[in-house]
Amino acid sequence: MKLILPALLSAFLLLTLSSVAQAAPTAADLRFDLDYTVELLPRTDQARVHILLGQSGERVKEISFEFDAKRFSGFTASKGKLERVGKQVLWRPAGAGSQLSYLVRISRDRGDGAFDARMTADWAIFRGDRVIPSLRVRMSKGASSRARLQIKMPAGWTNVDTGWMRGSDGRFIIDNPERKFDRPIGWMVAGQIGTRRDRLGTTEVAIAAPKGDPLDRMDALTLINFVWPEFESAFGKTPRKILIVGAGDPMWRGGLSGPNSLFLHSERPLISENATSTLVHELVHVVTRIRGKDRSDWIAEGLAEFYSIELIYRAGGMTDERHEKVYQWLANWGGKVKSLRGESSNAETTARAAVLLRALDVEIRQRSKGERSLDDLARALRKMRAVSTADLVAASEKLLGGKSTVLATPLLR
Repeated sequence: MKLILPALLSAFLLLTLSSVAQAAPTAADLRFDLDYTVELLPRTDQARVHILLGQSGERVKEISFEFDAKRFSGFTASKGKLERVGKQVLWRPAGAGSQLSYLVRISRDRGDGAFDARMTADWAIFRGDRVIPSLRVRMSKGASSRARLQIKMPAGWTNVDTGWMRGSDGRFIIDNPERKFDRPIGWMVAGQIGTRRDRLGTTEVAIAAPKGDPLDRMDALTLINFVWPEFESAFGKTPRKILIVGAGDPMWRGGLSGPNSLFLHSERPLISENATSTLVHELVHVVTRIRGKDRSDWIAEGLAEFYSIELIYRAGGMTDERHEKVYQWLANWGGKVKSLRGESSNAETTARAAVLLRALDVEIRQRSKGERSLDDLARALRKMRAVSTADLVAASEKLLGGKSTVLATPLLR
């Protein structure tokens, strides 16, 4: 009898623990399907957007967002309760099959006749985060999405691409580890588009522009091939995919980076007469995703400008003499800058920031006897993403093992 009771007790405990283990939901059990559809309507310069909750959609309790009434209209919901109050939409879906729909204008004039999004009869270039605004979502604890994006094109349009990988069904897989409710952000292009692609290490690079546009796709791809080993060496892991879209006037005459993607005006030189590169500058933003906070935009812009020079130099794209002349030119250009701090870094401030970061690179190399460099600082800041001037100083001092002489400057006040 004494032997039977412990055996029965052990069996009971094992059965109970097994039941508890089976009942505990896993991360996969808490996933829900989320489908975005963007239907492009060039005749009205709009897109019809659908946000559909699929399997296990009941885990999403509420979605709300603010919108620009000049661009967004026609809100409807197939299921659940939809409220629109002023510039805010509040949707309480009713489980799987619930769909929110609306219309949004694509073309966007920056106010000076230059566009940072545009749709013509033949093509469209826009950012997903301008079409699907930032969403505030209330979900069941631990829930996360399996998100896909489909872009529907009118008859005659042949190509579409985003900075996201394409699944076997042709839809784009939206997978951002930083988000529980994935949103398709970054640059997108569709229509009569010409594209060149390469796989560089673990990254797929696609360069796309409207057919007949003057963007030198192969020249740009060649430059990226040339410097890419230096990107990997400086920053480590790179995105799975990067999309570069280009177009000429009346698009904005510069470069604009986004998640996994960037825009480059077709007439921007790949390397300017001052030996800096808008293309490499924006690629640094895409790869590192470092951004300034607390009036510290100079950090992201300065790093991008510094590396637009350094990566080309390291790859053998300029002589030592040219390398020195670049920094002399930047020092002269930014010579009147008294402070780097501000919400937005202008061209002169960015030039001065690049010169300061070059001096910091030299200081780190000298103090560490060549074992550390600004690359180590960039990788540390990359993990932080949003970086203040105080954060940069602290990370630098950790690398240096003490105070930085270079950073003890009125420029950072």
